Amino acid sequence: MDINKVAILGDEGMGAKLKALFSKAGISVSLSDPKGDYSRDLADADLVLDAFSADPQAVKQVFRKCNEKAPQKAIFASTSPVVTQIAAASGRPDRCLGVNFTANPFDDKWLVEIAKGLETSAESVAAVKNLAKKAGAAAVEMEDGASFILDRVIAQLVNEASYMYTARLATVEDIDGLMKNCANWPMGPFEFADTVGVDKVVATLETLAQHIGPQFIPCPLLKKMVAAGRLGKKSGRGFYVHK
Repeated sequence: MDINKVAILGDEGMGAKLKALFSKAGISVSLSDPKGDYSRDLADADLVLDAFSADPQAVKQVFRKCNEKAPQKAIFASTSPVVTQIAAASGRPDRCLGVNFTANPFDDKWLVEIAKGLETSAESVAAVKNLAKKAGAAAVEMEDGASFILDRVIAQLVNEASYMYTARLATVEDIDGLMKNCANWPMGPFEFADTVGVDKVVATLETLAQHIGPQFIPCPLLKKMVAAGRLGKKSGRGFYVHK
């Protein structure tokens, strides 16, 4: 199956970025507010993409509505990695999967993580992989779970670095500098945290702790920063001050 029309349900944040990515590849794209009337955009969609929430309950509710309006051929893709339960609620479990689009600002490239639910068909995965390739993005397959791979790795790195910092083993700047100079990372763990959002790091860790175990419990410093509104670049201050 070829995906020629993508209906994105989202806002002017990530939704607009994904619209630009697909449009550049010559793919027909619509961007709709999930709280409004988007039925017309679903009529001829090959892919319905949730870009508004990673909350499984919110996605389930919207996908139930989409199932009534979208063609039977249409694939549903959610930004939540908890695919199997969303797929079951969607009414089309074989054509439902999770996707995580991440931009690499250093190489101007995109990575797409494709999470497969228990019933997701190989044809649905192949169609989304071909879409990613057409848009110039690298695609990685994974099974559904508590978190996408990239989010989980970054969250753990930030968490461990935060514990080291609060134990006064080294400064924020020195930990970041060490990883950039010795491991050749483009950013240190605290710079990663400020870029993706400290609140997103904490949310990922809390989900992992709930589903996997206490080894993922967020460092108290990270939770304090979220409570204080120090979320990183989007709030102007995180581990660093951003102007």
